[in-house]
Parts: sequence; structure tokens; C-alpha cells
Amino acid sequence: MANLERVHLTPEQMSTAVATGRLDLTRKNLTTLPDEIFELPNLTELILYDNRLTALPPRIAELKTLRKLVVQGNRLRQIPPEIDELADLTMLALGDNRITSLPAELWRLGKLQDLLLSDNQLTEVPREIEHLTVLSRLDLSYNEILTLPRELGRLGNLQILDLTGNQIASVPPELGRLTNLLRLNLGSNRLTHLPTEVGQLANLREFDLRGNLITTLPAGLAHTLRRGMRVNLRGNPLQEPLPELLARSTDAVATYLESLETATAQYEAKMILIGEGNVGKTSLAAALDDAPFVANRPTTHGIEVRSLVATHPRAGTPMTLHTWDFGGQEVYRATHPFFFSRRALYLVVWKPREGQEQNDVEGWLRRIKIRVDTEARVLVVATHCDERRPELDYPHLAQLFGEILHGRFSVDNASGSGVATLRTAVAEQAANLPHMGQLLSSRWITARDEILAHAGKQLQIPYEKFVEVCLRHQMTEEEAATLAGLLHDLGQIIYYGDDDGLRELVVLNPEWLTKAIGYVIEDEATVDAQGVLDHGRLREIWRKRPDWPAYTREFHPYFLRLMEKFDISYRLEAPGHRSLVAQLVPFERPELEWDLRTPVQPGQRALTLVCETSEPALGLMAWLTVRHHRASVGRHWRSGLFLRHQVPAYDSEALVELVTDRQLVVQVRAPSPDLFFNVIRDSVEDLLTHRWPGMTYRLYIPCPTSSVGGKVCPERFSLKGLLRLREHGHATRTCEGCVITYDIWYLLTGFALPSHPLKSDLDRLSGEIREVGQGVDELRRYAADIANAVRLMLKAIAVEVDDCPRLFTLTDVSTGVLRRRHHRVTLWCEHPGRWHAVPEAVYEVRKPQRWLVEIAPYANLVLKALRLAFPIASRVAGLVLSEERFKESERELQLMEAIIDRLPSDVLSSGWEIETPEVSTKLTLAEGQALRALRQFLREQDPARAYGSLRRVMAESGDFLWVCPQHYAEYDPGLPTIPGA
Repeated sequence: MANLERVHLTPEQMSTAVATGRLDLTRKNLTTLPDEIFELPNLTELILYDNRLTALPPRIAELKTLRKLVVQGNRLRQIPPEIDELADLTMLALGDNRITSLPAELWRLGKLQDLLLSDNQLTEVPREIEHLTVLSRLDLSYNEILTLPRELGRLGNLQILDLTGNQIASVPPELGRLTNLLRLNLGSNRLTHLPTEVGQLANLREFDLRGNLITTLPAGLAHTLRRGMRVNLRGNPLQEPLPELLARSTDAVATYLESLETATAQYEAKMILIGEGNVGKTSLAAALDDAPFVANRPTTHGIEVRSLVATHPRAGTPMTLHTWDFGGQEVYRATHPFFFSRRALYLVVWKPREGQEQNDVEGWLRRIKIRVDTEARVLVVATHCDERRPELDYPHLAQLFGEILHGRFSVDNASGSGVATLRTAVAEQAANLPHMGQLLSSRWITARDEILAHAGKQLQIPYEKFVEVCLRHQMTEEEAATLAGLLHDLGQIIYYGDDDGLRELVVLNPEWLTKAIGYVIEDEATVDAQGVLDHGRLREIWRKRPDWPAYTREFHPYFLRLMEKFDISYRLEAPGHRSLVAQLVPFERPELEWDLRTPVQPGQRALTLVCETSEPALGLMAWLTVRHHRASVGRHWRSGLFLRHQVPAYDSEALVELVTDRQLVVQVRAPSPDLFFNVIRDSVEDLLTHRWPGMTYRLYIPCPTSSVGGKVCPERFSLKGLLRLREHGHATRTCEGCVITYDIWYLLTGFALPSHPLKSDLDRLSGEIREVGQGVDELRRYAADIANAVRLMLKAIAVEVDDCPRLFTLTDVSTGVLRRRHHRVTLWCEHPGRWHAVPEAVYEVRKPQRWLVEIAPYANLVLKALRLAFPIASRVAGLVLSEERFKESERELQLMEAIIDRLPSDVLSSGWEIETPEVSTKLTLAEGQALRALRQFLREQDPARAYGSLRRVMAESGDFLWVCPQHYAEYDPGLPTIPGA
């Protein structure tokens, strides 16, 4: 029982505590406090993190000078009443204990600023908390609190309130009085709505509401969204159109909320008919609309759209169902995910004469489920039932797809048998869709209706005309842009306002576009050319069609650019004007420089990833081929591609191959394979997550063991498990097959464990580069590592902020006769390996010194990254800058470094935080707060969001970056030039 013996302070601990006033006894296995603590004069901070204390002794009252008391991660069941003797206490941290109630004496601590009580067993917040009048931070997360007292609204100095992970069902309106609140966390509770008064929280910068039951937002929230507040609403059953608007921007949400003053309920939904070709989908859509039967209808190419009016079974209100009839041919299936909607009614149509299996009913249901998860409602409909009785194993389908499956029906389109019953079921299921009856501004409705009325006469209109209609209905230009994006998300129009080549045109008839793409995919000459499309042939491809007048030459560049947006094709380099249609590349695997069985060359390292999906991800390889076309070396086939990183200095090559329809293997070989490996891995995950959200997948790292004969160990390590182990400080992992123990770092990066594994990548790389010197040859092997470190940093930053530029430099500026000094912020281009200052993106800072202190933690992080990355990129990776631009960027970094050096060291870190051994891939609390302060500044200084012409783009990995006009062309090349057009 030695571990229960009383612990005594060492002379060194005593000496340090006397000198600094701070005593840190983290992880000392304490069950009682050492007596020497009470002999220390002027002790101001006592840290007792992660011990085994079950109680604090009454003698705690003797520590009269104590200001910070941290007893996190112990076994306390109560707070001693003697706590009120610590009158100077400003911080009390008692998180991760077993406290069930709070004593009355606690409310006498009139100087308390930080009260941290997370991870306890509290069931209520006493009303007496109002006496802590100077409290600025209150953390009650992960307790068992059911209700909140109105008195919380009297804590006027409160800046951070964390109530995450309780059982709170409502928020008192009085919380709207907390006008100094900067961060409010209410995630993982039981909230169904928010009071209008939350819109009064004018200074709120972060509002976490994830994992509640919220369906709508109060209109008053628009004001705080306009001021730059970041809101997290993931995991809430939000009504349409909020999910789509949130995916676009908070400004779009604010615009919508502001419009609700004139809102009326809308009864519209999308109904999608899918199934194999020639099963009667088009005839079924006509029968539901009481249209006469037409024998021998032509095959549907792409998508045909019509409207069906049904009556709401309970409200009696007319409902408009926008019916999308999808072509069933194989060539169209890769484009289906772009038009499938999460909240829609699906009819899976099949023909009994050919049987359930030949109609692939189960396959179509799987495609719906993995594309839209559980939010769809599906009816299975058999046609031609007067000819043959349908035989369908519906119980089996219900067992597999019960969450989305809502009935089976038999009809005959020719005789009309069963159509009335199906029509009733369609109305019932459409009425149950969660967005039926959603609110929309009456001004928006009348503008939308006028615009869509043109669809019968015009296939497209200029965006200028779209705005003109909106303005005529008392809408603003900002509202017009939001409406255009909303109608695009709902599938009623196609409009890409973020693309230079596409922003001037609004497609009113999606059928027009999908048919055009379908004609290209079906083109025999393009198939024979192994997917290479000669732009000069477009006129010939479309002229063959009966609807040729709709496809005149002026639209050919537009169609090609949209195919690129859909990841269907990309432009090939000279010679000639050509594109590659990725889903038409040959089936045969070409000769490669190496494959998975080829030994790795000296000086190279290999990283391998295995991705296993629950279902075949149709189109995945074609999308990857287009996404990574800048790294293409012309070797691609239906089930794989070979890539080479576009920056030669990184010397990285990759093989990406589907070895089965559910298993993708990625291998990257390079001196330092981390960067390219992680880019491809993130790209795969981004495509699977966003295009097949209902699909599950697992990622593995194969065991690298091989025998003398070349036989490879078949065991694999879970990538998620390895990352979790590394983040918690574990260094090794043993393979269960060959029983060899590997460095986790080696498995993840191809390198042995670094000498300072707990440092950030930026700090580690800075130290290693100082050791190896500055020669180009020595630095070359670090180029990819540094680019990867910066990419991961930006990825972590994007979790907090992705709607404004993130890289910047800060410089001093002296003006006037008295040489008064202020500061200047210069934004940087974030193009990987090409980072540089943008002189056009400059903002004068006319703020007090405390603003500089506020952004210091994040500014220090950015400086570390740029100070490391910029010189390496310029000397090794071939940064293309003029001499003047290079010197200016270098000077910006030097001046920022001088400013940071003048700041107190304690403001550059995360402030007071408990040190833990985990390697974090997230920003610290202080860095996140500083980043949001920078975002707020930029939004104040640049209301138009111009950012010196920096534009947001999506990289191959799915990450968002802000790049200058020069590099923007690499992501958006504009409209192609068509020969003869």
C-alpha cells in the first residue's frame, strides 16, 4: 500500500513554490495533501490535477493568498464549506470529480472569475449563482442539469458559458441579457427551440448547438450572425431550407432569417423515380398526373422533370411534387448523386416480367440509402402488373431498409390499375416529409414563381435577369444571391455563383443540362477514343439529337465547364482542345513504373492505405481521376490511376486502385510520403462522406512485415485506432499476426519516432532544420513534410473558421508628425507550396493594444508556419515570385516576428491550461479565440468580403483554401475555348 503513503514535497518543489507562488502536483497519486503546502507563504496557484483526492481538508482555509485552485480529475464528492475563506480566489477548477451539489459558501467568493465544474454529477444550478457578479467563465458541461435558473441572466460580466452535455430542454429568455457573452455552448442537450432573446447577444462569437432537437431558428439570430458569430448546428433535425443555407454560409442563413417577417408556409417536395431502363418510369409519372398512356415511349436520357399536384391528406392544402424521372442506363448512374436529395420521396420502379434480381431492386435501395442515409422515404412500385403478378421478397427488403422503406405497390400504367392507390400513398408520404410546410418569404415566393415560370419557355436566363426579377419583388441583391443558391440546392435550378465561368447563367431546366451531358457520355467516338473528347466534335454530338436547337454552340463551353464541376471530365493539355471523360477510360490496366508488388527503391518510403466500403461506391474512381488530374501522368483505367505530385521537389508518386468493388488501395512512394498520402486519403474520405453519406467505410494501414521470400504479413492496423493511440501519447503498436512491435509514428509516416514526439509538427521541423543547416540538398527532404504540416494546420483552423482567409502577417506602421504607431494586417495566399503575401489584401488596424494581445496566440501559430514554410518553398519547391514580391513577403515575416517578440510570452500560449501528454490536431482554446477575433476584425474592415481578390477554392483533398487571382486559375480555369465556336 505504498501508493497510499503520505507524499512530501521535495526541496526543489518547495523552492520553486516559494519563488513563483505556484505549486504543481499533477499526477502525484495523492490521497491527502502534503503538510508542507500549508507552510508555504504567498502561495497563489495550487495545481492538483489527476490525483486520487476524495476530499479537501478544512485546512484549505489557511491558504489565504490562493488565487487559483485546480483539483481536476480527482474523486471529490463535495466542496468544503471552508472554501469561502479563500476570499482572493479568482479561479476554481473542480472538473472531472463526483460532486453532486454546490454549498452556499461558494457564492461568497466575490472575486471568482473562472468557475469550472465540468464532468461532475450536478443536477441543478442554484439561483444564488447570481452573487458571483464578476464571473467571466462558467463551465458546467457534462453534468446532469435539467433546467437553468433565470438568475443566470444577471451575470453581466460572463464571457464564456459552457453547458454542453446536460439534459437541458429550454433556455430562459433572461440569457439574452448576457451582452458580454463571447461563447455559449449548449451542445448535446434536449433543446427543441431557442428564445428570440438570444438575438440580443450582440457580442457572441461562438454558439455551439450541435446534437439537440432544434428544427427552426429565431429571426433575431440574424443580427449576431451578421456580426460574425459562428454557429454549430450539426446533428439537429433542422427544417428546410436551413441545412442547405448553413452549408453555404452564415450570411445566407442571416439573409433567410431576416426575410421571415413576410413568411408563408410552402407545400412543395421533390419526388424521384429511379430504376433500370425500360421499366416504365416515365409512363408511371404520367399516370400519376392523370395523363393519357403513350405506348412505346422513347428511352429517357439523363433526367426529365415535371410537376405533379397532390392534396395534403390532413391539411387539405395542394402540394406540388417536382417529379424527377432518371434514366436507368449504366452511364447515367455516376451522375445520380448530384441530383439525389436528402429529403425527398423516392419511387423505385421495377418490371415483374424480368424479376426482382434483374431489376436490381435491392441495389437501387442501397444507392438511395448510402446517398441520403435515413432521411428519404421510399416506395417500391411494380409496373406492367396486368401482364404478370409481381413476386418480391419485401420482408427481406424491409429488414435491410426498414428506416427508409414505406410500402410496396403494384400498378399497370396502360390500364391505370393500382394508380389511384399509389397516388394516395404518394400524397401521404410527401406530407410526412420534414420540410413540408416550411416557411419562406412571400417576396421570395413570388420572385421564385416568376423565375420558374420562364422554364416552360426558356431553358436558361442570364443571372442579371434573375436579379432583375428579384429586385422587382422588393428583394435585395444579397437576397437574390441567397435565393439562387437555395433553388440550386433544392434542385429547381442550376447555378454556380462561385465559378467565374458559370456565374452569369442560370439554368431553369436541369433536364436540358443532364441530357447534354448524357449525350456526351453515350458518344461512340468518345468511347472508342478511351474517354478522350475532342471539343470540335461537340456540335456533331449534339446536332444528331431531335432537340438540337437547344444545344447551340454558344452553350458548348458552359456544358463542358459544368462537366468539370461535376467531376465528370477535365481538360487535357496540348495538343488540341480535348477533355478526358473519366468514366469512359479503358478497362485495361496500362504498364506502370511500379505496382504494389514492386520493391521500394532506396531513398524512398512507402505508405499504404486500404479503404473498405460497405457498398460499391459507384463513380468513386472516376471522381478521383478528375479530382487529381493535375497530378495525372496519363495512366488511368476504370479501376485505377497512377499519379505524380505536381511539385517535382516532393518526388512523390501514387498508385490508387480498386482491387474489388468495395476495397480501394492507395500507395504513395516518396522520400517523405506524408503529404501526398494524406491529400489522397482526405480526398477519398471527402468524396465518400459527401457523395455517399449513408455509406460506412473503414481505413487500414497494412502491416509492413515481409519475409525473405517476399511474403507479406496479412494483418492490418486500424488507421483510426493508430491515430487515437498517437494522440494519447502511445509510441508503439504490436501486430497480432507477425508479433512485431512497430513505432506508431513509423506506421503513419514511414519515419521512425521523432526525438520530440509531443511537440507540434511545426516546432519539431523547425528544430530539425536548424540542426541540418540551410543547404538546398539538406532542406529538400523537408519540403513535403513542411507542406504537410502547414496543410494540417490549415485543416485544423478550418474546423473553427473557413469563411475568410487564415494566413496573414502583422506589421508596424508609423504615421504623422508624431510618428504614431499602429499596425497593418496583410493577408497571404494559401496555395500549397506557393504561400506569399498579397499586397492588395491590406487592412489598417486602428485598435487598442489589447486587440494585439487578443490575437497573439493565433498570430504566433501563423508566424511559426510561415517562417518555416516560406523560405523552404522559395528555395526548394520553386516558389514563383518576382524578386520584389519575394523580398516584400520576407520583410513582412521579419516585421511580424519583431512584434511577436515584444509581446509577453504568456499571451502567446494558451494561457492557463492543464498540460496533458496528448498530441493535438486541434487549435488550443486561446488559438481558437484569437482566430475568431481575427475573423471578426476582417468582417468589420471588409463588409463586402473582397479580401483583396483572394477567393475560396476547394483543393483535391476537399479542404477549402483562399488563393490569389494568379493561383485561382488552377482551380477554376474559366470557360474552355471551343474550336469554331
